[in-house]
Amino acid sequence: MSNPRRLISVAPNGARKLRTDHPALPLSPEDIAADAAACVAEGAGLLHLHVRDAEGRHSLSAAAYKAAIKAVRAQTGNSLIIQITTESAGLFDRSAQIAVVECVRPEACSVALRELSPNGSQEEVATYRQFLADCRRENVWVQHILYDAHDVRRFSDLRADGVYGDELPFILLVVGRYRDGAQSDTLELRAMLDALDQSPDAKPVWAACAFGQGETNLLSEAASIGGHVRVGFENNCLMADGSLAESNASRVGEVTTALRSLGLSPMSADSARTAFKLRR
Repeated sequence: MSNPRRLISVAPNGARKLRTDHPALPLSPEDIAADAAACVAEGAGLLHLHVRDAEGRHSLSAAAYKAAIKAVRAQTGNSLIIQITTESAGLFDRSAQIAVVECVRPEACSVALRELSPNGSQEEVATYRQFLADCRRENVWVQHILYDAHDVRRFSDLRADGVYGDELPFILLVVGRYRDGAQSDTLELRAMLDALDQSPDAKPVWAACAFGQGETNLLSEAASIGGHVRVGFENNCLMADGSLAESNASRVGEVTTALRSLGLSPMSADSARTAFKLRR
């Protein structure tokens, strides 16, 4: 095995969940920071960060992001790559999504292809291309979120057109959907990977996230074939045995244990910065 390390990302809250979904869902900067520190201890190397407004709604406030990043850094130092989301969640348009990255200038961000370029028009693609070029110039590590095989094929076409530049892109394959009772299927993961393999370009750095009680098994499958993984309450609050997870750290710990059983180990943030040539 060429590289036995896998980057474990934790997505502790997401855009939609509330304390009614899990009483330990971290929403404030202080709670997110404490949760992040506990997840580092269990093997997480990247924090996928969402913030909320005063009413608990999903937010793309630059000020809220800066406050949360400051709180996390105070608790964890540089032991996490902090990735801010640009997710729309039906509340924000592309200009707001781009603007928050320009204002915060985070170490990393995530962008959904179908949100930043939903129709693939010339104007959309030109704006998307410029945004990604600006991220490269500012040393913001972008993760491209893909939701199905169609997204994967669009990503490959845009990559062939040079939209992602010369560097090896980082993608997240979302296996399943954000809905009550969602479960993820390894067949869906394989379909997305098959679509990726049809591209003549070198396979990008990829990770997977999943939903429901089978999350740990699917992430183990992904890791066993070269993928990195994302875990956390944004997608799933259950342990592999179906019981409610005590915390995000419990979910990270279970996935770390599963990876170790495969002869794999968690990749630290600093190791990831070196491996993926991050320049911050």
